[in-house]
Amino acid sequence: MKSIFKYLLPAIFLIFNSCRKQPEIPLKINRLEQSMFSIPIDSIRESIPRLEQQYGELFDLYSILMFRMSPQNPKYPEELTKFLVDHHINLAYKRVMEVYPSLKDIETGLGRAFYNYQKEFPERVIPSVFTLISGFGESIIVADTILAIALDNYLGTNEDMYFRLELPKYRRQTMDRKYIVPNCMKEWLSTEFSYNDSIDNVLTNILYEGKVMYALQRMLPNTPDSLLFGYTPDQIRWCRNNTAQMWTFLVENKMLYSKDYLTINKLIGPAPFTSLFTRESPGRAVVWLGYRIIESYMKNNKVSLEALLKDNDYQQILVRAKFRP
Repeated sequence: MKSIFKYLLPAIFLIFNSCRKQPEIPLKINRLEQSMFSIPIDSIRESIPRLEQQYGELFDLYSILMFRMSPQNPKYPEELTKFLVDHHINLAYKRVMEVYPSLKDIETGLGRAFYNYQKEFPERVIPSVFTLISGFGESIIVADTILAIALDNYLGTNEDMYFRLELPKYRRQTMDRKYIVPNCMKEWLSTEFSYNDSIDNVLTNILYEGKVMYALQRMLPNTPDSLLFGYTPDQIRWCRNNTAQMWTFLVENKMLYSKDYLTINKLIGPAPFTSLFTRESPGRAVVWLGYRIIESYMKNNKVSLEALLKDNDYQQILVRAKFRP
């Protein structure tokens, strides 16, 4: 009997632990797309001031991004009307409402992530969160106190409209509900701690991306690496198995300190695979490498997360990381 309890107790503890409610910041997502598409077509001009009042800075930002003009422009009602009656935009809105009748899971996920964010960065602002339709443009829009999610870019990997738009597989791979929270937190971290280095080379880019991914993992500690990095499980496996080979390749080919834009873009830019490696590699595979270097740095140095993200001395970070893949 004692031996049975010996094995049952850890399992019971794990189940109990996983069922405990995780702390979160109460978060309500405001849905701009619903407000816009509920306007009667013959009342658009009269409804613009209400939208401005309700959505404030977001509505101004959205108008400039989508229509290249502010809501105060005399031509604005005409442009907004064209958008709201557009056949393809209406199809997108219909699919958004079918896929996202509720956003409770997104609110909970972001609430938990921002709870961790607030613990690490108590002086920093928690944004107001909105959803909208971007016409398959930007996926996440970030401003000083605003985080907006374009739901038409998260309708699911096999969404028919994405095939008709001929979007490549590597892009469709992350256009799914489960990537919304990781993508939001990554964009917010990237904006709050932007890349700002006087020396722009392969090493600084890799380590900056690694810092963001390390911070993202801290915000979402229970999220699989595949969702954080936007990779398939096989691509994550490739990265784990080829960390040393990637590092050796960059060192032996003297690429670490290269300032060549094309080289940096081949390594960091979105792509179906990293062209300097094998076709089995994911695009931006060196971001995994940067993450592992930062992970080593944080294990070997007593540094706060905020201090890490503000530190732009990438050469010293590399030295003090004692990275040995």
